[in-house]
Amino acid sequence: MKKGLLLFIAFTVGYLFDLLNMPAGWLLGAMLVGAFYRLMIDDIAYPNLLFDLSLAVIGVSISLSIKAKMFQEVASYLLPLAVSMIILLIASWVLGKILKNYSNLDSKTALFCCLPAGASVMMALSREYNANLGMVAAFQTVRIMMLVSTIPLVAGFMSSFLSTDEVQGAAMKATSQVNMPMGLAILFYLLLIGITLFLAKKWRIPIAPFLYAIIIGFLFHTFIQPLPTMPNLLVGMGMAMLGVIIGVRFDRRALKEIKEIGWTSVWILLSFFFLTFVVTFVFYLMTPLDFITSLLAIVPAGAPQMSSVAASLDLDASIVAAMQVIRLLVLVLIIPMLVPFLVSKEQGNEISGQENT
Repeated sequence: MKKGLLLFIAFTVGYLFDLLNMPAGWLLGAMLVGAFYRLMIDDIAYPNLLFDLSLAVIGVSISLSIKAKMFQEVASYLLPLAVSMIILLIASWVLGKILKNYSNLDSKTALFCCLPAGASVMMALSREYNANLGMVAAFQTVRIMMLVSTIPLVAGFMSSFLSTDEVQGAAMKATSQVNMPMGLAILFYLLLIGITLFLAKKWRIPIAPFLYAIIIGFLFHTFIQPLPTMPNLLVGMGMAMLGVIIGVRFDRRALKEIKEIGWTSVWILLSFFFLTFVVTFVFYLMTPLDFITSLLAIVPAGAPQMSSVAASLDLDASIVAAMQVIRLLVLVLIIPMLVPFLVSKEQGNEISGQENT
């Protein structure tokens, strides 16, 4: 009952935020409700199935706007994406060095705190390398919360005076012309979501429900049966579930552990925020995309979150989803291979430094 009531309140607040035309209102409203409950009232946790369900709903909704020509566009963006990722990784490594030098953290923990490859991946590596798991979880959680809560507002504000390519809006208008009773369409949505959850449980990969939903939805919509755009209320339910799950992960211990580091943690987190815009500008210069779409495609704050923000701003959510998924998969594959070299190198430097002293 408690979990259901919190979901209902999160959905209600998200709906009100959406009525006020707040960027990603569903997501932000629900996230604030979840964070407030966890910080001020009590601990609470939701099953993984609910998280997978929210990703599947958002993924299916985005898949209905994907066009075949998008794959040609994505191929032309791979080089700019690679350049931006290299800059981001190098800058994150430097921030890890700074965090280690100005705190009592060891090299492994400082490195895992700053690498932008997702909290779950960094926590898994922390367990494997015996780093400070609590500190890594706290730092990664605060970083993601900061970006997820600020980037939609920044993007919404910038869209009021920067020109954007409203490709997503045109795509949604085209798909909305599909002549199908909404009841039948909802049955198809549920079928796609069910297949997605089955595959995600059978073959687990990073953000599996989101990735499978996009692929299955696109194939079904393109080759089997065209579907109308998913109703805003149904998409909002998925975004609200995702928001409240993110929010309840933000606890007092995370705040306390970040606070113990002091101002260094604040400067590191602010550096991540401004680094996002530097990397975005590089990507923007190398592609024909507008700056706001580039920002949502590059920011390390989660593919479902940024894709849903793009959709709410009538931008090309399919391009944003593709860039975010590719970015995350590459990082998930590369970082575990780089970490042994980086950690051993850092440990070697520490040992040699101790011998010299």
